[in-house]
Amino acid sequence: MSRRLALPGALAIAAAAAITAGPAAVATPAATSTAATSTAATSTAAQPSAAVQDCLELFSSARKRDTSAAEEPDVTRGSGAKAYGVLKSFPQLAPGSVTVPVVFHVTSDHVLTPTERARYERMIAAQMDVMNASYSGQTGGADTPFRWRLAGIDYTVNPAWYTVVPGKTEKAMKAALHTGDSRTLNVYTGDIGDGLLGWAYFPKDYNSGRDYLDGVVMLDESMPGGTAGKYALGDTLVHEAGHWLSLYHTFQGGCTWSNDFVADTPAEAHPQFDCPVGADSCDAPGLDPIHNFMDYTQDSCMDSFTAGQAKRMSDAWQYFRDPANA
Repeated sequence: MSRRLALPGALAIAAAAAITAGPAAVATPAATSTAATSTAATSTAAQPSAAVQDCLELFSSARKRDTSAAEEPDVTRGSGAKAYGVLKSFPQLAPGSVTVPVVFHVTSDHVLTPTERARYERMIAAQMDVMNASYSGQTGGADTPFRWRLAGIDYTVNPAWYTVVPGKTEKAMKAALHTGDSRTLNVYTGDIGDGLLGWAYFPKDYNSGRDYLDGVVMLDESMPGGTAGKYALGDTLVHEAGHWLSLYHTFQGGCTWSNDFVADTPAEAHPQFDCPVGADSCDAPGLDPIHNFMDYTQDSCMDSFTAGQAKRMSDAWQYFRDPANA
């Protein structure tokens, strides 16, 4: 199944953000250089269980490679987890009616050369194109209220942040770099550890006193033109932004009646990897939603959100992220 607009390789993506994001995305974002930062915290990549356990109470969720042994953060634990189940219903926002500013925080373990910076900027531009194609239904499935506008890129040299995993180092990084409010998507890129492709937090209202944790951390090479193989077409950020808008994984809850709290995503007993056409892990009606952005299949397999997911994201935006409805 076709997953998105054709991307003919890294050399053809320099102006990709302008294709679907509209005039607001054409302006060149401010790129600033952050001086090398020293930190007492060290990477905990060798201890995935301890690092991920530190995140359980924060209602986060991850996407990981099929070879990863990491325990992913669990959105269902913690005293406020039930608040993310059945959301308050609002009138559905019109397709394309919300434009979300996106700020990329690029971390590295060395000062990037002009060539390396130019490559990141091409990848980020292509990533924005993928986000807008995916959330507008151009790749398949439902059109959603959300469009994405590149609002800035900054660069930080910090080896510990570059290989970050969930935990103390992540908190230090975000405390230093986070910008904007509940309507701004902060994206932190690096060579993240534990075999994770990325992770995100559900809307920040329940992270009392820790609003800066809001956002997405993801593998830099998962962006279009990256080196992450079958995970390098840009769907990691599409997936994690879904969590940022309160979507669960399609396999949340397994074959239970509530599943992911979206009625039109068929029940799925466990995550699917690669692209197992015809997989059917539950007795409930419908094949496993392997083409849904919220499963774990490879990027070339993912191509759609459902109408129910679009409605849930619309409700979550109005309830959690739009101050006018807070």
